[in-house]
Amino acid sequence: KKCNKQIGSYRLLCYSYNDKEGIRLTNVFVGLAAFVGGALVSWANYLLLRLLIKKRGETGISMISPIRTLLSVAYLLILYMIGRRTELNATALLIGGALGLTVLLTFFTFRLTRGKDAQRKE
Repeated sequence: KKCNKQIGSYRLLCYSYNDKEGIRLTNVFVGLAAFVGGALVSWANYLLLRLLIKKRGETGISMISPIRTLLSVAYLLILYMIGRRTELNATALLIGGALGLTVLLTFFTFRLTRGKDAQRKE
């Protein structure tokens, strides 16, 4: 059961204790969906970086860095606004999104640099 409470201009949501398991499960799905979204943003960042490195070499890294940061921050801002405007748990959204961005961006960057190291050794 949901109830709405108004404090100033903020609307708060509260849940009855009888529905804890349903809320926890919803939070898990919300976090997983945000993780997948973060993974997609990380993949897009990786593709942009790879494309610019192929076109411009090492100078492509410095050119794409602000764009990659902007995409990541914009995604987290969108998640925050979704959490504020809907009944979804903003904490689950932000944690899932941040993990999706961080873990997979680290993986993709490692993958890209490992390939560069292998090319340099040859």
